[in-house]
Amino acid sequence: MQLSKTDFQLGSSCPKKLIYKKRGYPTSNDTDEYMAMLAQGGYIIGKMATLLFDEGIELEGSQEMAIFETERYLQLENCVLFEATIKSNDKIVRVDILKKNGNHIHIIEVKAKSHDSEDDKISQEKKLENYIEDVVYQYHVISEKYPDYDYFCSLLMPDKSKRTEIDGLAGWFNMEFDKTHPAEIEELPAQQHSAFKRPIVKFKYDDDPDRGKYINQLKNDGILEYRDVTNLVKAKVNDIKQRADNFLRILKDGITTEDFAINKNCKSCEFKILGDPKCGYMECWGDLANSDPHIFDLYYGGTLGKNVYLDELIKAGKTSLYDIDLSVLSNAKGQTGVRGDRQLIQLQHTKTGTEWISPEFKNVLNSYVYPLHFIDFETYTGAIPFHQGMRPYELIAFQWSCHTIKYKGAEPIHTEWIHTDNAFPNFEFAKALMNQIGNMGTPFMWATHENTVLRTILNQMEIFDYQDDSLKEWLLNITNDSKMGRDGRLNDMNALTLKYYFHPDMKGRTSIKKVLPAIWNNNSQLHDIPFFKRYSAKDANGEIISPYKTLKGEFNTNDDEDAVNEGTAAMKAYNDIRFNESLSTSEKQELKRQLLQYCELDTMAMVMIANYWGLK
Repeated sequence: MQLSKTDFQLGSSCPKKLIYKKRGYPTSNDTDEYMAMLAQGGYIIGKMATLLFDEGIELEGSQEMAIFETERYLQLENCVLFEATIKSNDKIVRVDILKKNGNHIHIIEVKAKSHDSEDDKISQEKKLENYIEDVVYQYHVISEKYPDYDYFCSLLMPDKSKRTEIDGLAGWFNMEFDKTHPAEIEELPAQQHSAFKRPIVKFKYDDDPDRGKYINQLKNDGILEYRDVTNLVKAKVNDIKQRADNFLRILKDGITTEDFAINKNCKSCEFKILGDPKCGYMECWGDLANSDPHIFDLYYGGTLGKNVYLDELIKAGKTSLYDIDLSVLSNAKGQTGVRGDRQLIQLQHTKTGTEWISPEFKNVLNSYVYPLHFIDFETYTGAIPFHQGMRPYELIAFQWSCHTIKYKGAEPIHTEWIHTDNAFPNFEFAKALMNQIGNMGTPFMWATHENTVLRTILNQMEIFDYQDDSLKEWLLNITNDSKMGRDGRLNDMNALTLKYYFHPDMKGRTSIKKVLPAIWNNNSQLHDIPFFKRYSAKDANGEIISPYKTLKGEFNTNDDEDAVNEGTAAMKAYNDIRFNESLSTSEKQELKRQLLQYCELDTMAMVMIANYWGLK
């Protein structure tokens, strides 16, 4: 079996995963990464990079043909190849861009993830460590095959310090899907191909008489920057060679118990597809995976005992939550601290199967002033700036939902705002929310995303020289900023959950998609409240289902936090509405409808939880 770059990356995280990949076991990561590439513009970055090389030749066809063509072109004095494919001693790599000039070869790895050229050198190298290893493996294979060349290695990435002068840059590219052929995601097992449709990225001006003018704009005023990693690559090549040799041995001779060990990192294993007959996680763990509740359910359990306690339990064959010694929750002085207190509450109330509500919670809830505003935002942070003056991955706030309870016992009133045209939306987004919430009452969010968004918009007012004193004052008043010592009006329901509420069904999590089902499924009186009724439903077996499963369309999600992030799907939907020319008006309207219903449910979910707590 040959060892690709993807194989090498996977084996570096766990050698057993390499075996599962070669067997074609299902994995969640491919789906997640594919959706993120679609939503954040990863495929577009790849296309943009190739446009910087007028003389570039894209190698297509089978792997064998690409290897043959690469060897043929490398006999020329000069060439630039896209997807050059090199095989050496059962190792194979595809190079995003390979540039040959005489005796010099430049390996260029294109990454959609951004870096900031204004960061200090150490910070940059730490953030780029995994990407650099990708280049090291490519360098190792190519230099082994062609040892007589001088090599130069670079990452080509969006630079977050650069602001583009190109307005509507994202609209210069369009993604089309060839529905007649499965995606050719690099080295995915054939069993998984049908799940993906890799897009064909089209450059809007390919057939334009002024194409050269637009290409020059990309070259001179684009967002991509080179990062020279030659010395870093060459310094790591011996380590990567040893690892590669070990992975090849495993592929040829089989894996042994000395090559890997199950540990706490298995909690996030991408081969953890429970219920599938080819579940790699279950194959590794056997009966140790079946403990319920499991040690992996503990809130921040991986940090116990100087980050090694769970591994010690696993090694001893103990994976029940009740196998945890309560003494490890305390420090050397016998103090549990905030995190230890939460862990202790979870352990005690999971064992008794009881809900916990802090006796202090009632007074906290009674301190909130009506009207109550429950808000949720949808935002876009992609590699390709939508507007002139923006940086890669700079935030766009395109949608909010708000449920307002004007007085105790009042029916929640829903308001919403969504942006789908071509103007920069952030300031209008904030002004519309200001007009809805005003300066009266108590606004709630879940976690800190909404606070971060509003602080970002506050900073953007200065960056873009946007003058609105009333908006600036409102943003200063509503947002929290610990560095500036500013306590704003926003209240975090996730923080309230951590401090004052626990239900065993939540396990160690406090996301809204864990708290809501725990409350909704165990308190049927909520289902009879008139404004909650439309979310009340049962499955074919008569079991209560999460309100999120009542949604219709793309955002009909499950409750597993390890599933594809719904925010990623929302980003993709917004990008499609703005720039996907292959969609009809009715298709874009349907995406808009789904965005609105999904965001509305997020704020209604907050109302449901608050209602149960006593905020009615």
